[in-house]
Parts: sequence; structure tokens; C-alpha cells
Amino acid sequence: MSWRLARNAILLAALSLGHVSAFAQNTLTIIPTESQPHAPCSLRNGTDQPAGPEISIVDVTFSGSLQIPVDEQQQIANSIKQKIHGTSLDDVTDEALERVRAGWQDRGYFRVQVTGETSTLSSSSASQRIAMRVYVDEGERYTLSRITFKNNKAISNVKALRRLFPIKDGDTFSRAKIAIGLENLRKAYGNFGYINFTSVPDTAFDDENHSIALEIDMEEGMQFVIGGINVSGLDEPARQELLDGLSIKPGQIYNRRLWEVALLSSAAAPCECPNHEQLREDTKSGIVTLTLDFRPCPAN
Repeated sequence: MSWRLARNAILLAALSLGHVSAFAQNTLTIIPTESQPHAPCSLRNGTDQPAGPEISIVDVTFSGSLQIPVDEQQQIANSIKQKIHGTSLDDVTDEALERVRAGWQDRGYFRVQVTGETSTLSSSSASQRIAMRVYVDEGERYTLSRITFKNNKAISNVKALRRLFPIKDGDTFSRAKIAIGLENLRKAYGNFGYINFTSVPDTAFDDENHSIALEIDMEEGMQFVIGGINVSGLDEPARQELLDGLSIKPGQIYNRRLWEVALLSSAAAPCECPNHEQLREDTKSGIVTLTLDFRPCPAN
């Protein structure tokens, strides 16, 4: 396979990398997609069939003693109508309620409680259009009082860590901004070779002043060095061209940003395998082996 035919797939995949976040009552958990093996190529075998009609939410209404402006409520409703679809009514409903919860938490209502019910507007074998009524118990509105860190040994500059969070002390508490900061934190540690870095924020409420303090417990893990870079499925000239063009080399401390820049600038070929790019870690030696595999998927 020619290396130059590979460009668009990795570029598109790298640009689509993201994360999923979930809030518990007192804890924020971020689960980056990149914590799993990278999957620039999709597995399309034509066997996946919808389990039922495609469900879409076409109307959303809120009730309760609501403080956030009507236009912001409409923004939340629109995001639900535009982005949530599926074939399971329970899954669609749960995802919609989670998006409502996130919308209010982004506006300071950390302890918001939501419940909802749906009604069918129209239905066929191919599609089902539903309306959703959501009751919102906002609770108190909170500001962020401070963010502190513990067990940060590799990066001891607390001011630098704090700047990774796009929210200032005294600002309205925002779930989304905290999630962005945690993702930035993970990326920063990844640039220093800490592939398995995790962080767990713990919240402390000051109900008298309606504020929240976050203490972020860092689990840095091991720092990894690149032991080798493997390339499969390309002819030798194309393989060597790829390796020569990479800015990340064996013997260097693994740098997440440089590896992604290398992928974006080098490009890769369309393929059907979900494990096109792999990181194989040896936790005893602190060595990571990087692999790009352009071979076709084995037949099922």
C-alpha cells in the first residue's frame, strides 16, 4: 500500500477525538476517548442493523421554579433536539435528561435534579417522533471558590496547572469548563510521557456562600520512553518515508502532542480495522511501543 494514499483517514480521526464526561453528586469523572486504543478507522462490515425505528425528540419543554433565562433554556432544548437520536427509548430519554442536567450544571446549578416523561407524536416502522417534558429542580446556584491539586509530583508548578482550567475563582461554576480543564490536565501530563495519568476531582460545598471548592487528586502513573515505532502494511520505501518524517523517535520520552502532530502531518490510508494505531506499554520497564498497521482487517 502506498503511504501517500493514507492521508485523509488519520487526519479526520485525529480531529474527531474527544471525551465523555459524567457528573456524580460530588465527583466529576472524565473518560477521554483516547484512554482507549486509538481507532482512526471504522469497522464497517455491513452487519449492524437498527434495532427499531429511529427515535428523535422534536419538542422539549421545561417546568419548575426556573431561574435561568428562557433563551438559555431554549439553547438546552435545541441541543437535545439536534443531537440526540437512537433506537432505544430508554437510552434516548436518559441521554436527554443527562444533557438537561449538564446544561443546568454549566450555569452553576450543580445539585440540579431532573425527571422527565415522553409522549409519541408520530410513529412508523422507520421513525418515531417524540415530545419530552422535563421537570427541573434547580437547587442553589454555585460559584467556584478555588481549585487545588495534590500528589502532583511531575508538574509541581501549581499556577501552571491552574491555568489549564478556563474558569476563574469566583466565576459561576461550570461543569463544561471543569471538564475542559481536566482534559487539558491529561494532555499536559501526556506530553511528559505519563500515558496513564488520571485525575479525580473532589467537591467541597460551602452552602452558606453558595460556592464549591475542587481538590484534584492526581494519579500520575509511570513515565514512558519510546522503545520502538512499528509500521505494517506499507512497502519499504513508504515505510521508511513515514519513519523519517516523524518528529517523535525511539529513545525519546513519549510526547502525546508530538505523536498526534506526526499523525496529522504524515497522514494515513483509508482502512477498515479499528486498531490501526496502537500503544503497547510495558509497565515494568516504562517502555511504550508505537504501532501503525495499514494491513486490511482479517475476514470475520
